[in-house]
Amino acid sequence: MSVLRSLLTAGVLASGLLWSLSGITATPTPQESERWAVTPQRSPDAACLDCHKPDTEGMHGKHASVTNPNNKLPVTCTNCHGKPSPQHREGAKDVMRFNEPMYNVEQQNSVCLSCHLP
Repeated sequence: MSVLRSLLTAGVLASGLLWSLSGITATPTPQESERWAVTPQRSPDAACLDCHKPDTEGMHGKHASVTNPNNKLPVTCTNCHGKPSPQHREGAKDVMRFNEPMYNVEQQNSVCLSCHLP
């Protein structure tokens, strides 16, 4: 009787092991992998738009609905102007400004050339 019980226990353990391994090695179906895709929940421009209003300042210009050719994501304020520091609201000149002599031509062009070919 103990031999039969040992065989039964070994069979249950072996089938459980095989069942668990099949779940580990199985490749996910496209539906499962899409379910866990990470998408941005917040607009990168949200903080910019708190102060800079597109209707009064004509933001974006011809870049309004453009996608970055390198990563296929929409162009945002921070793509071209960089990330502002916490002191930005107090007037710190910490973002790229293209129409002011604060940054030289090479610095300004390096931002443009991250998407555009020379």
